[in-house]
Amino acid sequence: MRLVDSSKLLELQNKPTNIRNICIVAHVDHGKTTLADSLVASNGIISQRMSGKLRYMDSRPDEQERGITMKSSSIALYHCVDQQEYLVNLIDSPGHIDFSSEVSTAVRLCDGAIVVVDVVEGVCPQTRLVLKQAYSENIRAVLVLNKIDRLILEMQLTPLDAYVHLMQVLEQVNAVMGELFTTEVFENEESTMEKEQQKEKVEKKEDNNFYDWTSALDDADDSNLYFAPEHGNVVFASAADGWGFTIHTFAKLFSEKLGVKEEILRKVLWGDFYLNTKTKRFMKGAQEKAKNLFLSKSY
Repeated sequence: MRLVDSSKLLELQNKPTNIRNICIVAHVDHGKTTLADSLVASNGIISQRMSGKLRYMDSRPDEQERGITMKSSSIALYHCVDQQEYLVNLIDSPGHIDFSSEVSTAVRLCDGAIVVVDVVEGVCPQTRLVLKQAYSENIRAVLVLNKIDRLILEMQLTPLDAYVHLMQVLEQVNAVMGELFTTEVFENEESTMEKEQQKEKVEKKEDNNFYDWTSALDDADDSNLYFAPEHGNVVFASAADGWGFTIHTFAKLFSEKLGVKEEILRKVLWGDFYLNTKTKRFMKGAQEKAKNLFLSKSY
């Protein structure tokens, strides 16, 4: 990549509405710093071939020696999407649980977070912690399912087995989000009940302690809570190899080729769908026929 002109960065610094603070968080060795290297390489600061080897964001000698991030560090990057230019302050935070305070500080400073998960190892203790921190600070997160290449080279999974494995990892992450959401709803509901009881000066009695807690969950809005490929907040990647894609990437790529609207492809590329070549229609039951649409276009 060609080196981004520093004058562009200086110009964008005077446009606060076009500045985004984004942190990368993950469990140790899930590829967080390698992904940071790839993003730095996209601005031409380092070579793409050095991604994961140089560990550009690990500036301290002890970080380079031990091969882990110990201190949060940031860099300003240029990003252009839909002809709109942005200055992204990228913050690489530690993945080891001993340095979780650094992660907490980084998350509080940011507008969004990139949560990296190794698809082979799945959700780990630090993954749970960073998801909780991002949720508590109410920042939007994007999930990066990293090291997709390991499914092929190490685990040697068939396309269908790889899809099932990815589904399971995604369910693990969303299960954590569901736990966080449920806990928050119940805590808020309990706080509201206590305030009402104090206000009305109602004495607590064993006979009157029944309360339908599930009603609080039914009323709560969790529509934007979970990670779903069709929503564009899940990235499938191999940071070490310098590539990554979303469902929207393939929808845009194949909409003209298949003669299907991009919006429709976004809904059917992920899930139990396959393309019936005879009728030219999208059908359910892909797992039974081993013709999953996502795998046929990406794996």
